[in-house]
Amino acid sequence: MFMLLCALAFASAAGDPPVSPATDTVSVRVAIDFGRAGKLPVWREVSVDRGSNVVDATRAVVAVEQDVLCCSPTDVWAIDGVGPDVRHGAYWSWSLNGGAAPDFPVRYVVKEGDAVQWNYGGRAPKRSSTHRIVSLLPAATDVVLAIGAEHDLVAVSHLCAQPKGRTVPRVVSTTLDSDALSMPAIHAAVREASEKRISLYQLDEDAIRATEPTTILSQGVCPVCAVPPDQAQALANERDPKCAELVVLTPRTLADVAADIRRVGVAVGRSREAEIVARDFERRIDKVRASTADRPKPRVVVLEWFDPLWVSGEWIVEMVEAAGGESLLVGKDEPSREISWDALVAADPDVIVLAACSMDVGRATRELDSLRSRPEWRALRAVAADRVFLMDGERHFSAPGPHLARGVELLGAVLSGADPGTETEWCRVRGTQ
Repeated sequence: MFMLLCALAFASAAGDPPVSPATDTVSVRVAIDFGRAGKLPVWREVSVDRGSNVVDATRAVVAVEQDVLCCSPTDVWAIDGVGPDVRHGAYWSWSLNGGAAPDFPVRYVVKEGDAVQWNYGGRAPKRSSTHRIVSLLPAATDVVLAIGAEHDLVAVSHLCAQPKGRTVPRVVSTTLDSDALSMPAIHAAVREASEKRISLYQLDEDAIRATEPTTILSQGVCPVCAVPPDQAQALANERDPKCAELVVLTPRTLADVAADIRRVGVAVGRSREAEIVARDFERRIDKVRASTADRPKPRVVVLEWFDPLWVSGEWIVEMVEAAGGESLLVGKDEPSREISWDALVAADPDVIVLAACSMDVGRATRELDSLRSRPEWRALRAVAADRVFLMDGERHFSAPGPHLARGVELLGAVLSGADPGTETEWCRVRGTQ
């Protein structure tokens, strides 16, 4: 026996790898039902190291993302790209061997023969809400819809999206017909209104009061884009115990947008849902930023107006940087501003993004002749290289809400040469066509 032990010791000292016994792994069955997400279910038996937890076993089958949902950064956020849907109360839950889950998935160590079942689904809880929301800002309405508070909306502005399956009163009007007027005509009307100190927007105060709002959402960024807060302030200053709370959103950065999502959630009693939506917003942008970090950085100009030329600043500069580009002519701490054609020619960007303020792709297409008619336009390197992209400025750029994350994803795709998605979201602009 002594000689045998010495021989084993010698072999170990000589560097021979130890032999792993078969009991170092366990066999586990993992089943995944994607439910309302519409993906085909997955079932697989896997071998994982002894001591592995439920998340480890699941990750042996498909990708698993972890982040804070309720308790810790180890919560299961997404499986195979399917993450939380707060509007429908859809999250991932798991069970073990046909019974209830005994613990958090990261705490339960799987055993030989265990059967792990994941289910994605749920239904938005029926809530008796006392909140009555008036939104005077499209981005704020986007937040309300995203966090599942659409049934609490009682009035919106003329530009806001309507909640699905409902039509709520529009309590803002304007004499500025941005669909019928050209960009030069809109610019002239805005300048005249500013010089005469005339508001571009009219509030139907009687209609707003009739809704008995508890919360009014307004903005303090741009008096041209939406109702400014001083117009809404009167509705929140009346000597009435039922007076509405005025929430003024003034984002300048992407972090401000995420913070505003959380603020709206707190104001309307859906702070948990808003936290998840805000975190999803941050995660999507972080993913694009990480995927483009090691790529060459094209020099980019984003134009939000074509006649006269206006270059986009603030959060749109951050969007360009997150998507892997270098923003020209304006810094991320600077607001959008008018520029000359000489300035654009001197910058001569590698890529030009046309994201017309409050205009979708179809509407902005009607304004392209004001660019194509200029000899300076045809001389730009981005035009010559067919690297001019028309984006949905209304939805993905000018409205500082959760849809900006999609704008970053689209930018990341076009800057890297990938196909970014459907043609309703973007199109390539040829030089003279």
